Amino acid sequence: MPRGKRTVFAMLCKKSGNRVGTLRFHKQDKAGKGWKDHADGMKKYCGICKTREDVKFKEERHSK
Repeated sequence: MPRGKRTVFAMLCKKSGNRVGTLRFHKQDKAGKGWKDHADGMKKYCGICKTREDVKFKEERHSK
C-alpha cells in the first residue's frame, strides 16, 4: 500500500558544487513542516573542500 509520494533531492556543496548526498522527503510531514524547514542549516562533508560545508538542495525526481 503506498504511503504517499516522496521527492528525491540531491545535496550539493555550496562552494564547489560537488554532489555530497541524496535525501528523500515528503512534501510535508505530519507536523506540517515542509522539506525546506528540515533542510535549513544542514552541513555535509565535501571531499573536494575537505571540510563540512553548507549544502543546497536540488530536486531530482518523484519516486513511487
